[in-house]
Amino acid sequence: MKIFDNYEFTRDSIKSDFLDCSDFLLREICVGGQRALFGAMDGLIDTVALSNAVTEPILGVKKQFDTPDELMEYIKTNVVRVAEMNEVETFEKIEFFLMSGFAFLYIERCKKALVFGVQGWNRRSTDEPTNEAMVKGAKECFVEVLNDNKALLRKRLKTPKLKLKQLKLGTEAEVPVVIAYVEDRAEADDVAEIERRLKSAPLETVTDFGEAESFLTEGAYSFFSTVGNTERPDVFASKLMEGRVGVMIEGTPFAIYTPYLFTDNFSSLDDYNNPPFYASFIRLLKYFAFGISVFLPALYVAVGSFHQEMIPTTLLYLVASSEETTPFPLLLEAIIIHLLYEIMREAGLRLPNTIGHAVSIIGAIVIGEAMVTAGIIGEPMLVVVALTAIASYVVYPLYESVAVLRLVFIVIAGFTGIYGLVLSACALTVNVCSLTSLGVPYTAPLSPLTPDSVGDSLVRMNWRRLAKRRFRVKELEGTADE
Repeated sequence: MKIFDNYEFTRDSIKSDFLDCSDFLLREICVGGQRALFGAMDGLIDTVALSNAVTEPILGVKKQFDTPDELMEYIKTNVVRVAEMNEVETFEKIEFFLMSGFAFLYIERCKKALVFGVQGWNRRSTDEPTNEAMVKGAKECFVEVLNDNKALLRKRLKTPKLKLKQLKLGTEAEVPVVIAYVEDRAEADDVAEIERRLKSAPLETVTDFGEAESFLTEGAYSFFSTVGNTERPDVFASKLMEGRVGVMIEGTPFAIYTPYLFTDNFSSLDDYNNPPFYASFIRLLKYFAFGISVFLPALYVAVGSFHQEMIPTTLLYLVASSEETTPFPLLLEAIIIHLLYEIMREAGLRLPNTIGHAVSIIGAIVIGEAMVTAGIIGEPMLVVVALTAIASYVVYPLYESVAVLRLVFIVIAGFTGIYGLVLSACALTVNVCSLTSLGVPYTAPLSPLTPDSVGDSLVRMNWRRLAKRRFRVKELEGTADE
């Protein structure tokens, strides 16, 4: 709604909007012989900056002007000493800026207001990343304040080609959102598509990155996401330099980006600080761990239930002697132990740290040992679950997908054996290969095969070779413009 030029109407409308808002500060003042309204939100402003740079200079204006517009222009250009200042013409804009730590000034008979940036709320300082710990990487992460995150990114990419396009999401409570990209690396069509998807999202507000991510990801019926997220400015900067488009949201310490490829789950910045031979070994180890975490329990159930002839005789005797005392078939045993593991893991995550560690220890030692001793589960199954759990943490970005896929494959293997397991694995491969992310195949550069890019996917080549290519994600085979 447009701001009224009538002082009383404007005052009453603002008071009505902020009725029962005890943190809203509104003051009626006189500036240059004109009545005026001055307001801010307590707790979101720096009171010292507000007093020194805004209120005292404004109240010191004694000069008379013919029109209130001239007075407002004089205040804007000669009086207030703040870096951020905007003119707004609607009550919705006033409310948005108030919630963002601005103060506003309305002068009688004006159809617009001035807002001044005097933010001063408590904020968390940049700390060491908690979810993406690295041995040799930087020790800083994003925070919940969008302006701080933009500064962290600017510090990494000192170039005017880094564009930070800001817009607002939310039909009820608007939230600032920034689309980040490097001008000569990202495709203009991709930036426009990301902006279109965000603006068309029917969200009342945005409280975290997952809400916006849902409207950017492709392949809604797949276990794998085509949008990545990170809490590290260095990782985010490196992705933008590869031609990807990122999104940062006020209130969340994570940034999201796309295109996101399957191979991105198996790489980290530590790979580029380690020698090529060791980085390549770690990447191959991660692929192997991914295979174990998804297929090992299902393979054990399939072989133990239908294909005992595939087990060496000595090992078969050990497995049979352990499993003959358990009351459940292998399929039910595997499902029970995996569900118990997920319950204990979730309990350990949601409880306070001190109690969470105790739950993990009790679950691992007491419950696991007691179930084996009581003959509820067999020792081989417990070993398989332990190996699977450890392997799943090696590729942590895929944990959610792996946890569900593992149970799906266990059920399939328990009813159809190894043949059904192979067919379901083929179906999963087809589904993954069919995914795209902004036109880029999700499985690139492995499928379709791009030989020049394999040197930084399955393995990591020497920097002397990697530095020769100005890699862009859209150049992967099947996506680059001819």
